[in-house]
Order: sequence, then structure tokens, then C-alpha cells
Amino acid sequence: MHHRYILWLLLPLGLTAAPVKVAPTAAVAAELATETNSIGVKLIRIEPGSFRMGQDGPAADYNVKVHAAKFDDADGDEKPAHLVTLTAAFQIGATELTLSQYRQYQPEHEANQGADQDAVTKVSWHDAVNFCTWLSKKEGRTYRLPTEAEWEYACRAGTTTLFHTGNALPAGFHKWPSDNGLRDRFFPSGKLPEEYRTLTAQGDTLRVGQTPANPWGLLDMHGNVSEWCADWYGPYEADAQTDPLGRISGDFRVIRGGSHSMQTRLLRSANRSGWLPHTRNEKTGFRVVCGEWPKGTLLPSAPPALNAQNVSQAAPKLQMPDPNVPFFAGPTPFVIIPPKSSGPLFSGHNHSPAITQCPNGDLLAVWYSCVDEAGTELTNLASRLRFGRDAWEPASVFWEGPDINDHAPKLWWDGDRTLFHFARGLGENIVRTSTDNGATWSQAITTQPVGEWGNAPIRTRDGRLLISCDVTTTSLNVSRDGGRTWSFTPIIGDKSLRRRDGSSARHAGIHAPIVELNDGRLMTLGRLNTEEEQAKFGFKTPASYSSDGGITWTHEATPFPAISSVQRQVFMRLREGPLLFCSFTDLSANSKKPKGMDFPREGGTLHGAGLFAALSFDEGKTWSNRRLITPGGSPRTVNGIDRGQFTLSDTSAEPQGYLAATQTRDGRVQLISSKNHYVFNLAWLKALPTSPTGR
Repeated sequence: MHHRYILWLLLPLGLTAAPVKVAPTAAVAAELATETNSIGVKLIRIEPGSFRMGQDGPAADYNVKVHAAKFDDADGDEKPAHLVTLTAAFQIGATELTLSQYRQYQPEHEANQGADQDAVTKVSWHDAVNFCTWLSKKEGRTYRLPTEAEWEYACRAGTTTLFHTGNALPAGFHKWPSDNGLRDRFFPSGKLPEEYRTLTAQGDTLRVGQTPANPWGLLDMHGNVSEWCADWYGPYEADAQTDPLGRISGDFRVIRGGSHSMQTRLLRSANRSGWLPHTRNEKTGFRVVCGEWPKGTLLPSAPPALNAQNVSQAAPKLQMPDPNVPFFAGPTPFVIIPPKSSGPLFSGHNHSPAITQCPNGDLLAVWYSCVDEAGTELTNLASRLRFGRDAWEPASVFWEGPDINDHAPKLWWDGDRTLFHFARGLGENIVRTSTDNGATWSQAITTQPVGEWGNAPIRTRDGRLLISCDVTTTSLNVSRDGGRTWSFTPIIGDKSLRRRDGSSARHAGIHAPIVELNDGRLMTLGRLNTEEEQAKFGFKTPASYSSDGGITWTHEATPFPAISSVQRQVFMRLREGPLLFCSFTDLSANSKKPKGMDFPREGGTLHGAGLFAALSFDEGKTWSNRRLITPGGSPRTVNGIDRGQFTLSDTSAEPQGYLAATQTRDGRVQLISSKNHYVFNLAWLKALPTSPTGR
């Protein structure tokens, strides 16, 4: 090695390194290279040593819209910081692998795209591993991905600060040339902290080596493109580790370093990310290690979350209640999270739920939890109401791609053995299945287009599974093989028909639930967000119809008021035959001064506001039965979404929330909002409330 360029001192175990003030330039980094290999990769030798991996200290509050410039707080998965010893030296690429280097393995990769010195992207973890296998055979020595511990050790290069540059990045260090919508959400004034630069030289977005190297001569350890590591992602252990290799299994492979066009806090030396190993995206690449595998051992899989513990596999002993006796229960909260929780359970915002009955009779509910809906902290939580129990369990983690916004989960049971979980992912949507009542889940498969799954799946009489799309480029997600693979209705070529308020090629609205009518047509009811969109249907909820499987559509207004943000409807066919629609009488913005609706009651009408149900016995032509979803009684205050409260009474019901429902085998409808659980049957829906406080 070129010892005259060693700018940090490796001190004995337990001591910290003393920093110097000047980081090496790219030219110095090149001199530090142990060698340049057969395809032009500059390799730098990293000596063995010890360091503290992770970051302790105050937990992040993720309130990025309040203090988007803050980056000194730690994620929960970075804790506990723990001592790691690496016993063998290794060589690591001075930069991420470049396009020119990768194309020696795959000449057609991103053909006619990018420059030779751009970091290679759109490579999966498997692609990166296969490249290393190819290069190992080519040179007759071992190439591989770095372990997560090797990556952080090399990134820190003896430092103990947030970045290898200190506790901040230098001015203009970090590129943010794309994802402008996200940038404007977090920095609405348009003024970014000094470490960012929004403009790059032409063709410079992915160019390697454009920022100062770290003290050991490595470039781009903070930003440019993020990098695959060898390990399965999993929680840290508190004990000291020697040559750690990560977990024995998992859902995600570790990604480190952060990329351009993201918040500075995601570039810290300790920050951890990860995603599905078979996926590719335009911000993730890799760098190679040359050296034998460390001699450590794999850690066991992380213990299951509460929702997956001690799950019964026995068939339930059902007691069928008299369907002719009206039944109602609720509201009962199913979102149970300790106050002031800040990850991975968040008390701030819990929303977009789904619910299903499991084969064993349990009810399983999932939803997303976060501080900011666009934040990387967003995770899927779950709660289980075990068969025969009266109370929902406290929330626990259900699906958590680290630093990935896993948006809008959905659940569905196929009526036999299989549960399905759907969510939006990084650059694709995901589908998982469980055949043991949610105790374990399959590896996720990915689908396109990426975007929020619109609402609950349905199965048509010919066996197709259908879910509406919230994107405007197509209308429906479709599976013709029981959920094993997924496609979508044709991409809408005419951009003028890509309209959220509906067109001949798309259903109207977002979050649209679907039913199949008796004549084979599909019918959706959608949500329109803007006043302009709502005016098209007279400020009523739009209905859309398709007779060709979602390729073409017609539309009409329903008699029900339009809804908007913080609201989502339920539309489903009950096993007894009628269609059930659940929605709200007013926009959430008007919940303090609602207009309400008239509802029938014994001997007259009742004017009320909030959550209501309607029944149609003629395939949606008319809605003969309507009633507020409330137990009635004297006015009292009940908790709603997040920290909101509402008045519950004969004439007042929950005013907002995303709704989801399933009908269980006892015939009862299990309806949830973003906070509460309601249970009722068809007899209750058909019954007229008495006056003044009867049910």
C-alpha cells in the first residue's frame, strides 16, 4: 500500500480513529489502488480491524416535512451499535462497477444508454452475484459482493461520524437531479440545504468518482447509486460479532450507501436499506470485493412478529348464528399502538387497511403506519383477532422493506388454503401468499404497473382475479392462474384517455372496488379527488361499467355523495346476493359541518351524517336500504383515524377513514375504517332504526 496516503490511523481495539482535515482526491484514490484488474476495476486493499457498526442515539422522528434538513438521528434497524471485528484483509472496488466494466460481461446491458464511466444500474442482486461468478472464473480468484459489515467498515474508513466526511456532507456533495415531486414535497420552498446540488453537468447523474474519496481511497460511498451487499437483511444483535455474514434467510438483500435524489439522512454510514433480490431499478448498482468469504457464521432467522406467533392451524368450530336476527357490534379499535411510538410502529399515522378471515377463523387486518405518507419509514403493520377471542392483539410488523415506501396493503383469502398480501414496492408491486394462516409467507413476486392497488380483489365466475389500478395508464390488474402470475389490461395508448375522472378506456376514480354483475359486466364505484372531477358527475360518486373485462368503460353518477381525501369506499357482493356499498355522507373536509343525508327509520326519516351502508337487490340500479353505521344512543366521543375524534350517536357516525370489509363464514360483515372495527349482518342492514335511540 501507499502508506504516505493513509490519512486515518487504525488504533487498537476499543479506541477511535483520529481524523485529519483533508480527504483524498480521486487522483490520490487511484494511487491507493492495490491493482487494476483485467476489466479495469481499481481495487483497494482494506486491512483487517474492528469498528462499531450501526448508530445509537436519539431515534428519528421522521417528520421530514417539518425539518427535512435533519439527518443526525438513527433508524431503529441501526441499533444497537455493536462491535465488529474483521479478521482478514480484502480488496474492494474504488468505485461502483461502471457500465463499461459490466458490459464486458453483458454487452447488451442498457444498450445505447449511459456513458462508460456511469455506475451500472438496473441490475438485480442475482445479476451482481452472477457477474462476480463470471469474473471469478475469468481471473481464477474469488470475486463477490461485500458483506454488510465489510461495506460499512470500508465506508467509515476509521471514522465514527455520521459520514466519512464528518457529521455533515460538504457543500454540493449530494446530487438531486430527479424525483422532483418528492424533493418539492420535502423542500416546498425550493431551497435545499447546502450539501445538495440539483443541477449536474450533462450526463453526470450517474458518473462515478465525482466527489472526494474517503480516507481509504473509496469513492461514492455516500450517494451516486446505492449498492447491493451480500447479506440477507435482518435485525442487529447486541453482542460483538466477528466476520458477520448476516441472517440465514430473509425477504430482502441489503442495500447500502444511498443514491442520488434522496434525503441526506439516507446516505449516512450506518443507514441500512434493502429490497427484493430479483428486482432492478435505476438507482441501485454494486461494487465488487476480491477476497475469500469471511469465516463467520450466519445468524438464525429473526423471530416472528406477534401476528405470526402461535397461529392455530386447526379448522374452526363454527357456530352459525340465526341470520334473521339483526346483529351489530362496534366500533372497536383494531389499531393498537403505544402513544409516541416512532418506528417501526408509528402512533402518528395509521391508514389504508385491509381485512380478511383466515382459514382457521382468525381475522387478520393490515395497514400502513408512518409519519409521512411519502416517507421511507412507512411500513405494513398487522393485528390479529384470534378465533374465539374478543380483543384484537397489539399491532406488530407485517412487511417492512427497509427505507422502502411499501404503500397501500391489501389482503384476500381465496376461500380454500391461501391468503394473499398485496402492496406497492420500490419500482414494482408485490404479491405474497400464505398457506398456514399467515404464520409464514412466500417470497414476494413482483408485478407491474407500479402504483397503488386500487381496492380489494375479486374472483369472477370464470376464475379470474381482478384488482383495480390507481394509475391512469391502465385499468385492472388481472390473474388468470389463481394468483400465481399477474398482468394488466392493455396500456391506454391515447394519453387523452388516461383520466382519473374516467374515459372510454378507464374506470372513473381511484381506490375503486369492483363487483361482477349477474350479466357478466364489471361495475366499479370510485373516488374523485378534485372539485373539477366531482363536478363531472354532479358531485356524486361515479359508477363505471365494463362488458369486456376492463378494456372499455361507460360511466354514470350514483345517488351517493362524492368523497375525497382520507376516505375510501367498500363495494362488494354479499353471499346472500345483494350488493353492499359503504361510504360517507360528506367529504372529510366538511366533517365538522356536514350536510348529511336522509335515512329511513320506523315511522319516518332520520337525517344523519358520516359512515353509512346501502343495499341493492337489483344489481346496483336502485338502493332500497340505507342506514348509518352506528350503534346509536346518546352522543359520545369516539377515537377515529390517528388522533382525530368524532361524535357517535343516532344521527352521527365516523366521518372519514379508508374502509375495507370481508364477509365471514357466519354471514357477518367485518368492516374496518382506518381505526375501528364494526360487525353487522344483512338482517341489521335491512332493519329500520327505531326512534330515538333504537338500533
